[in-house]
Amino acid sequence: MKRLPQLWSICILAILAFKPYDHKNHSPSSFEDGWVELINGKDFTGWKASENAATWSVTDGSFQAVGKRSHLFYEGEHLEDGFKNFELEVVVKTSKLANTGIYFHTEYQETGWPTKGMEIQVNNTHIGEGDYIELKKTASLYGVRNLYKAFGKDGEWMTLKARVENSRVQVWLNGMKTVDYRQPEKTFAAVKRLSKGTFSLQGHDTLSKMQYKSFRVRRLPDNAHSNLTATAWGAWHDSLVVLQGRQIPFIDLNPKTALSAKELADYFYATGINVALVKTAAAAGELIAAKNRPLFTGIKVNAANQATAPSAGADYIVGESIDLTSAQTLLGGNKINIWAHKGKALNSEMAKGLLDMAKRNNIAIEINNLASSPSIEIIKMAKAKGCKFTFAGLVPASAMQQSTYVMAAIKEANLTYKNFYIPGW
Repeated sequence: MKRLPQLWSICILAILAFKPYDHKNHSPSSFEDGWVELINGKDFTGWKASENAATWSVTDGSFQAVGKRSHLFYEGEHLEDGFKNFELEVVVKTSKLANTGIYFHTEYQETGWPTKGMEIQVNNTHIGEGDYIELKKTASLYGVRNLYKAFGKDGEWMTLKARVENSRVQVWLNGMKTVDYRQPEKTFAAVKRLSKGTFSLQGHDTLSKMQYKSFRVRRLPDNAHSNLTATAWGAWHDSLVVLQGRQIPFIDLNPKTALSAKELADYFYATGINVALVKTAAAAGELIAAKNRPLFTGIKVNAANQATAPSAGADYIVGESIDLTSAQTLLGGNKINIWAHKGKALNSEMAKGLLDMAKRNNIAIEINNLASSPSIEIIKMAKAKGCKFTFAGLVPASAMQQSTYVMAAIKEANLTYKNFYIPGW
């Protein structure tokens, strides 16, 4: 009889240990049994560097990378047959212009960028090398769910968390969810798929300096699943995935919708289309709803009220015009970043002068998916003048189901990712 309380304690602990994780009732920062720290703060025990191993050092108790490309792969005692489903918490700090990443479901390779697995991007201010411009920011699921706005800061410790279960990947940056990707049953061959494997930390280039202070992981059962499936969006989303693979930034910076900030964030999670919360100058205070959400913020003005737009508090200002006079007033007002024209003034006769004004004042031209405007002819003319572009009419999903004009514009005007305006660049 004396052993009964002990047996009950063992049973209770066993039940708790195998209790399914309820993401609705637990913070991603809550720790329960099963977490292990893979960085000991003293040496590289359990880790193996690829090419240019001298890039890595243990500095102030952290893994530090400064030097030529090298990837640090985990091959320690906790690897076993690889990680499939897991929770992850990584504490990292970057210096200005640094680019790094956290790979999972990967495997050791001696040279090059890891060809297996997926990457959680870590990049706040890195701009690319040579002719390549790197647009994807910290807490993106690289190439699968790209985040084009920087929410992390160099010189500060950032906490990245991830939860991978079956066909779902969630990522958080300092408590803000940035990714909620549900892998479709079928994807293009070029799109990496979830599998199983180890972890890797990236030393990217000689200008990239970063430190990893902590790398904690907890296994989840191999049969763990979220009971959520990917939405079947249709052919337009397949085209979006292909073009996104060519770095085309699909961002709706002037969504014509009444969706709330939460609904806009959910749309981004589901589709991979970055979106913005946009308010009038009079309602600029309502942009606070975007706080702790992966959204751009914009202020919408017209020719009559552009002077009332605050100089701070939003990522950009978009000006809407309806005729030639209002277009000229907006383009010459030194206030807006994006020009959205709704009238007929932007025709072949008037376009040259208006586009010259846009280029001279570094104002991007909005391509409206639903309105199919401006024409391909005008887009080609604007491109030839060196103008940048943005998208509108990508929200909600019904807008993309009704029209794929933006796809046609990219193809027929031969637009590349360098032809697009992204706030903050």
